[in-house]
Amino acid sequence: MAQQENNKRKKAVLIILLALPVSVYLAAVFISGEITFRSLDFVGPKEVTVNDEGEEETVYYTVPDFSFTDQDGNTVTRESMKGKIYVASFFFTRCPTICTPMNYHLKSVYDRLYAFKDIAFISHTIDPTHDSIAQLKAYALERGINNSEKWHFVTGSKEDIYSMASSYYLAANEDSTMTNHAGFYHSGQVVLVDWDGRIRSGIDDDGNPVGGYDITEAKDIDQLVDDLRVLAKEYRKVKMRG
Repeated sequence: MAQQENNKRKKAVLIILLALPVSVYLAAVFISGEITFRSLDFVGPKEVTVNDEGEEETVYYTVPDFSFTDQDGNTVTRESMKGKIYVASFFFTRCPTICTPMNYHLKSVYDRLYAFKDIAFISHTIDPTHDSIAQLKAYALERGINNSEKWHFVTGSKEDIYSMASSYYLAANEDSTMTNHAGFYHSGQVVLVDWDGRIRSGIDDDGNPVGGYDITEAKDIDQLVDDLRVLAKEYRKVKMRG
């Protein structure tokens, strides 16, 4: 009987030892984004051109140039974000409704992917008259965000901010009818932008591009995290190719 128990223990140990490398590998590829075996779609118009070698190339929509100021007084531009994958969103600090859950869930994404050096966040205030640089700084610190290189809370002119929202295919504007929203309206979605300023998107269960991600929905939050990992993996391959 003792011999049988000993043999069972040996078998159990052997199974664990054999399974451990597989488990470690699966965990690693999941974290890196390889587990999805897919790439992300491009959002916006595209154009097929012919290069100097006579080969066809697809040119995808890129967001226009922008220049905003973040909570540390740093200038944030399309050029400064080149080489970064970032999540773009819109909010304002005295927002009485959707902004609190939006930024709460964005913070969870930020925390889960903090180790990814190429991933950043830009949150644009749609109330720049009230949201000074100092106000944005206080707002960020209240939420445990003390790295402005990783998460930029930016301000600028209303015209530039609202125009930028349209460039991301999101909505942001003043609306006097929104009395329960302090006279402002903005989308509850966020968008994913790659290292070349192109808006990228995963695919939903029906095979359609997600476009924007509803950051208040658990399913969209998980897909955003997964898609960021996939895009980070894609960018690593791009950098390796030089």
